[in-house]
Amino acid sequence: MAVAIGKIDALLFAVGILAGIFLFGVTVPHITSFNLSGHLGTLTIPTWLNLNTGIVVLAVVVLAIVAFWAAEKSEGPWNVFARLYGKQSKGDERR
Repeated sequence: MAVAIGKIDALLFAVGILAGIFLFGVTVPHITSFNLSGHLGTLTIPTWLNLNTGIVVLAVVVLAIVAFWAAEKSEGPWNVFARLYGKQSKGDERR
């Protein structure tokens, strides 16, 4: 849609995608032996860390909750934006 209305960045993005597809198609015959040379099988985080899947899932969920909490705090009481850039954060009307 953006290319159709003449957006330059969208046009460059589309050209980049097409160039990447073309280059991949040209190089596939030369890299096929490399692609098939070292299959490691199914590699997952639990097998890589040699842990139970439930423990890894719990750790990822806890990490996500902590990240969302920290992001929320950075916009509110911690006011990280103002400390870093010396400006009021969006929606912060008190001064």
